[in-house]
Amino acid sequence: MAATKSYIAQLVAGARFVAAWQGDAALQNALNDLPETLERAAERDWQHAIDVLAGVDRLFVIGRGLGLPIAMEAALKLKEVCGIQAEAFSGAEVKHGPMALIDEDYRLIVFAPRGPAQAGLLALAQDMHARGARVLLAAPAGTPGSELPLTESGSDDLDPIAAIQSFYPMVEALARARGLDPDAPRHLAKVTLTQ
Repeated sequence: MAATKSYIAQLVAGARFVAAWQGDAALQNALNDLPETLERAAERDWQHAIDVLAGVDRLFVIGRGLGLPIAMEAALKLKEVCGIQAEAFSGAEVKHGPMALIDEDYRLIVFAPRGPAQAGLLALAQDMHARGARVLLAAPAGTPGSELPLTESGSDDLDPIAAIQSFYPMVEALARARGLDPDAPRHLAKVTLTQ
C-alpha cells in the first residue's frame, strides 16, 4: 500500500529529464545501468537497523543535498508502515532546534552517500555519536563508522536512489518485527481524496 516503486520512478524520471536537458552523457549512461544497481541495492543487508530500531518510538532521519529527499521518504515510510515518529532533517538544520531532543541513546539514521554533502554528514554522525546518540550511518562500504552499506551507482547523483532502494526491504522487515503488516498500514488508503 505504501508507495515505493512510484517514488523511485519519479526520481528516475527527474534524473532522465536532467540528463537530457543538460546533454549529460555520463549521467545517461549511469541511468542505463541503474536497474542492475537497484537490484544490488535491494540485496544489501540492513538487518542491523532492524535490531536497533525494533523497539523505538521516535528517531531522526538525516540527509543533505540530493540525500535530503531520501531522508524525508525514509521518515515517511517509518511513520506509515512502522508507527515510528520519525522526523527528517537536513544535516544543517538538525544542528539548531532539533538537537535539543538528542539525548543518550536517541536513534538517528544518517544517509551519507557519495557527493559534496558526504563529508559534513560524516562529521555530523560522529558529533551525534559523541553526544550519546545511537547513529545508524548509511554510507558506502569502507566508510568509517558505516553500519548500513550503500550501493554506488555510475553517478554520485544517482546514489541516493540506490540508498532508498536498500532502505525499503529493511523498513518492510522492521514493520513485521514490530508486529505490523507493511501491506496494510494503519489509516492509509490506496486513494486519498483532498480538497
